[in-house]
Amino acid sequence: MAATAPLEIQVYAAFPRAVALGADLNVDPSNWHWVLCLTLPLETLDALQLSPRPYKWIRYAIGVVVGAQGDLSSSPDLPNLVDYDAGLPVESAVLYYHTSEEERRRMFPADPNTGHTRITSSVATTRRAQFRDDVAERDGRECVLSGMDEMACGAVHLLAHSKGDASRSRDPSGGDIVQDIDSVRNGLFLNKITHVSLGKDVAFLTTPNFAMNTSDIDPTVPPAEQRCTAHIFRPDTLSFFRIRGREMLPSGSPLQISDNPKWPPAILFDAVYAGAVLQHFGTQTLKDEVAAIWKDTFYPDGVNRKAEGFPDPAPGGWGVF
Repeated sequence: MAATAPLEIQVYAAFPRAVALGADLNVDPSNWHWVLCLTLPLETLDALQLSPRPYKWIRYAIGVVVGAQGDLSSSPDLPNLVDYDAGLPVESAVLYYHTSEEERRRMFPADPNTGHTRITSSVATTRRAQFRDDVAERDGRECVLSGMDEMACGAVHLLAHSKGDASRSRDPSGGDIVQDIDSVRNGLFLNKITHVSLGKDVAFLTTPNFAMNTSDIDPTVPPAEQRCTAHIFRPDTLSFFRIRGREMLPSGSPLQISDNPKWPPAILFDAVYAGAVLQHFGTQTLKDEVAAIWKDTFYPDGVNRKAEGFPDPAPGGWGVF
C-alpha cells in the first residue's frame, strides 16, 4: 500500500525574475512568477498552536519571508480572500499570496543565509563590552523573557550585519533603520539557554502588525495591546526552562517589552521571525531563488562587519556578549 502523503498547506508568492541593484522592482507582469515558498504540515501547525487564527499567522509568516504586505487567496488569478477567522483545514490546501504593485516595488525578502552569517566572538573589545552594558541597562539587567538575572544572560544581536537597510524600512522617516550592528536598538538581553536557538527554533512575534492583532495570539488581551510573543518552532520542545523557581515558560510567553526609544524596531523582530519560518517551513526552491536573484542586493559590498575586531562567522552563529 502506498504511503499517504502528509496533509499540508502550500503557500506560493510572486517573485521577480530579475532585480536591479538600487532600483525599484519592475512590476510588469512578465517579470513575475509564482514560487512555492512555504510548506506547512497541518500536524505541526496544530502542535505548535502559534495562533488560534492560523490563516492570520500564515499571512504574517509569508509576509515577513517575502518582505511585502499582501493577502492570501486560494486562487493564483483572483484575490478572493481566505476566511482569516477559520481554523485549520482538514485536507491539504494551496494558497497564493497576492501583493499590490506598490508592495512589489518595495519588496525585500528574508535572506535565506542569515543564519549562516551571524557573527560570534569571545573577544571582549571595548565596543562590544559597551554594547552589552547598554543593552543590559536598557533591559533592567535581566532576561526580557525569563527574568533571569544578569549573570545568566548576554546581549544578543538581532541582526549581525547590515544589508539594504533603506530597502527594508517601512517607516517614511527611516526611524526603523539600524545602521550600526552594535546599536543598542539591535540587541536584546536574553538568558543563554534561549539565545542559542534565536532565529532558528525560537523567534519573537510583535503585535499588532499588518496581519494580526494581539488578540489573535491571546484572545484574553485587547487587540491593540503592544506585545512581543516568544514562539518555539519545535513541537518536541514547547517550553523554555526557567532557572528561577525551576519553572517552565510555555511557547507563547510574552517578553517584557519597553517603551524606551532604544527598544528594537519591529522590523528587526520580523526579520528574525522570518529566519525561523524559513528554517522550519521554507522550501529549497525559495531559498535557491532568493539566493540567486537577490545576492547582490543583500550584499552589495559583501557582509558588513562594522564593529572592530569582528572575526569570521562561526558555525551556529548567534553572538552573546
